[in-house]
Amino acid sequence: MITLIYVATLIPTLFLGLQSSSIDYDAVAYRTGVILVEDPGMPYNPSWETLPNTSDSQILRFGLALSKDTPNILSPEKINRFFCSTEFVYPDDYQSRAVFGNYPYLFNISFQMAGSNVTQSVGDIVPENYGYTRRVVKVKEHSNATMDFSGFNVNPITGQPSENYTQNATTQSFSVYFNYTYLLDNGPDNNNPAYQINPLAPSGSSGITGGEGALINLTDLNQIPQNYGGINTTVNLSGIMVYRSVSLAPLGTGQSPFVGPILNSTNPIQFELFVDGNSTPVTNLPIPVNDSVSLYIPPGLLSFLGQGDSSTLLNVTMQFNLNQQDWYINSTQMPPYGAFDYNYTNPYITQPQLKDGVMEVAVW
Repeated sequence: MITLIYVATLIPTLFLGLQSSSIDYDAVAYRTGVILVEDPGMPYNPSWETLPNTSDSQILRFGLALSKDTPNILSPEKINRFFCSTEFVYPDDYQSRAVFGNYPYLFNISFQMAGSNVTQSVGDIVPENYGYTRRVVKVKEHSNATMDFSGFNVNPITGQPSENYTQNATTQSFSVYFNYTYLLDNGPDNNNPAYQINPLAPSGSSGITGGEGALINLTDLNQIPQNYGGINTTVNLSGIMVYRSVSLAPLGTGQSPFVGPILNSTNPIQFELFVDGNSTPVTNLPIPVNDSVSLYIPPGLLSFLGQGDSSTLLNVTMQFNLNQQDWYINSTQMPPYGAFDYNYTNPYITQPQLKDGVMEVAVW
């Protein structure tokens, strides 16, 4: 009996020397990698990456997954917020939200998109011995709309422009509308969030932050004006207006469902607006336009302007002023709402795509 008690007491210490720190660190690195790429984080509604700096204490867990249903498919907004050194402090903020445990681990977490030379990282310089995990992931890229006017021409028989969204006037508008109900209910692959155009915050969110952005490109605009009478037509982008509706006007009635504008801006700081390929965003309108306009609607703005309501129709309009009557882009005659439909079937829309990336976690 004494021998049996002695052996039972001795057994736990027999294997003590076999437990290496590398095995422990590998496990911690693996667990951290799983949390980051398979979990959307906490809180989920509203999503943690949308919370302002003053609400950092509400962020309980970092997770970069797009949603609970899309492990290994990451959100670009969550990636950028996670690696923002002005938002979070290493190691304290990351220790409690990504690595967990009471042991004061040191670590390095990095991410790189396929084909990119830029590596985002947080943490210390990696030593000789450390635990390690590497995860190959996908990142959801936002959709965008691109209208190329390089083929614009006048019909030689009628003398009218071949594009049906132009008219002879000095004030012309190009509008894009977002039908939130359609976008949220008719996404590809059984409405898989990975391929869905989602203008709203996660379903059930009590806030109005979150949701994806959208990019609208108008290119080769210098092909449109006909410069009547030998006088060059000059064009100015004079304003950006946003209209909203939460009910659909009956089709065929000629009625527009939009009211407003709820936003009428000559200082488009809510957006990122670029003209003629310049890399500096425009901050004041009007501004002359020659060749191109790129309007980027950042994540969260569509949700805010739509008041977080899935029954919203939102119309974003760019207004152009010409120095003389001429042909230019004008979507007021486009059915059904006099605007360019941002949807899943429009041939001018590049749908959300998944791009490869690599997440690496080192722990010691």
